[in-house]
Amino acid sequence: SRRRGRNLFVVLAHEIGHTLGLTHSPAPRALMAPYYKRLGRDALLSWDDVLAVQSLYGKPLGGSVAVQLPGKLFTDFEAWDSHSPQGRRPETQGPKYCHSSFDAITVDRQQRLYIFKGSHFWEVAPDGNVSEPRPLQERWVGLPPNIEAAAVSLEDGDFYFFKGGRCWRFRGPKPVWGLPQLCRAGGLPHHPDAALFFPPLRRLILFKGARYYVLAQGGLQVEPYYPRSLQDWGGIPEEASGALPRPDGS
Repeated sequence: SRRRGRNLFVVLAHEIGHTLGLTHSPAPRALMAPYYKRLGRDALLSWDDVLAVQSLYGKPLGGSVAVQLPGKLFTDFEAWDSHSPQGRRPETQGPKYCHSSFDAITVDRQQRLYIFKGSHFWEVAPDGNVSEPRPLQERWVGLPPNIEAAAVSLEDGDFYFFKGGRCWRFRGPKPVWGLPQLCRAGGLPHHPDAALFFPPLRRLILFKGARYYVLAQGGLQVEPYYPRSLQDWGGIPEEASGALPRPDGS
């Protein structure tokens, strides 16, 4: 019956995923979600399933890669509870980042995701559970809403935020600089699309349009010979809302 029971094809595909080395996904619509999904009009494999397989076995040799559209990378993430029959928590009041695009996203040294939208932010724990929406001012006093890019230095844990032509740096809840710094002083672009701390370089990187900028350590000065073409990254689309390093630092 289509209304009762489980689709054996979906169950088999899920178990084959485990055989290939995939663990459960925090994305509820993924094939590898903790609960079997029904086979409907949606594609069998979600973006999270594809990226998980590619992280283990590499991308297709033909050059076709899983590239997410700007602002859509984490739209399938919702709070879920493994003890709930449906694997979902009751919806809470407040803005919902999963219903639209986000402003910025970053990850800290404990592999916690921070998703920013308007005047609020969400934390996504490594196990996939999502916090309540919290006001930016509750965590970072003086930070304006609608930031455009964010990154956490995996060297010292400082948060960097970018909006317009200004940059804020926070160490815990306190700003490192008394006032936001002007991006133009160091050659940084105005209105960056996304920011990323890239462990192999131990540098902050800003993305703007078809170019990217590598910042000098501990400051807001662009390194010599930058900006360069976004083609160096082989897969990041222009005007991406966020970028994250892999958990292994690559």
